[in-house]
Amino acid sequence: MKLLLFVLFVYTYATSAQYRQAMEDLNDDNFGQTLLETIQMHIQSDEPVGNLINMLQNLQSQVEKVQYKADEQHKRITTNCNINLDQLNDQINNYKIKSVTLKSYIDNLNPNVKQSVATVERKQKELDDYKQELKQAAEKREKEHNTYATILDNLEQALFGFHQIKLAFNQFIDSVQKGQRKFESFVEMKQVLKQVKHTYKLEGYKHIVQMLQSLSKQTSEEEALKLAIQLSAILKQIESYIQTERTREDQAELARETAYNDYKAQIADLFNEASKSLTEMTGILDSQSNELKLSENEKKEADVRLQNKMKEFDNIQAECSILDQEYQQQNRQRNQQSKLLDQAILLTTTSLGQLKSDLLKHAEVY
Repeated sequence: MKLLLFVLFVYTYATSAQYRQAMEDLNDDNFGQTLLETIQMHIQSDEPVGNLINMLQNLQSQVEKVQYKADEQHKRITTNCNINLDQLNDQINNYKIKSVTLKSYIDNLNPNVKQSVATVERKQKELDDYKQELKQAAEKREKEHNTYATILDNLEQALFGFHQIKLAFNQFIDSVQKGQRKFESFVEMKQVLKQVKHTYKLEGYKHIVQMLQSLSKQTSEEEALKLAIQLSAILKQIESYIQTERTREDQAELARETAYNDYKAQIADLFNEASKSLTEMTGILDSQSNELKLSENEKKEADVRLQNKMKEFDNIQAECSILDQEYQQQNRQRNQQSKLLDQAILLTTTSLGQLKSDLLKHAEVY
């Protein structure tokens, strides 16, 4: 008997404690207060208690249905979010790898392009130098040829003049030897020499003039004839000298022309070789430059897409986070509502009398 009383006491105390806790929970929540007001309205009416319990159970069922739908929707949203974020993360990683790979390739290609540019510039300068060398050689050759032509013209005129002098001199000597002229008139020969201007610069001319002066002063025909013979020998020497100089100048001119042609051919070969090398290097440079430009453009495009995908990732992540927070908040609210409905049903089914009494007292207060 004592044991039964103790169990009854404990049950009554536990029930009383549950009741007080349930009332506190309902009064501390807006939804709970609404439930209490609804229960109060039903109690004040003559409707059966079963209707009240059914209504509360229907509300509980609706909350559970809403919770089930919310859970299913949250699962779908979470799955879609994870799928989208995983896909975006894979794309971001791929673009990062592509960007890093392209940067490494560009960094390796840049020195090659710079080296090719330097090579092309060096080859172009080499071609310009060859052109300048050919130009200078042509100018030098033109000056040499002009000098040669001038010397040759002088020698030709000198030779022509000496032929005239020699012819006149021989004719004069012949006429003197035949007694047709006198040595006193030999001064006329000096005038003939003066008419040939180019002869003034030739070796032996001064000696010729001196001999002519001696001949003009001679009174002895024997001495005069002796000097005339010496003068004739000098004229032959000068004629030989002119011929020798002409031959030497011709040979020198031929040697210069041959050397110039050989040099020009050598420079032409070097020029053609350098030009061919320049064409090849220009082609390589163009290819490298195009490849570099394409790689730089491709990297820029990859970087832009990477930034866009990262922004898209952040936006989706933020949106999914907001949806999850909303779900968690609503889930807590529904759990609270479900808990309060359980307590309201419990109070209605187990402590209706006390609940009715408390609610009526509450109504009288207000």
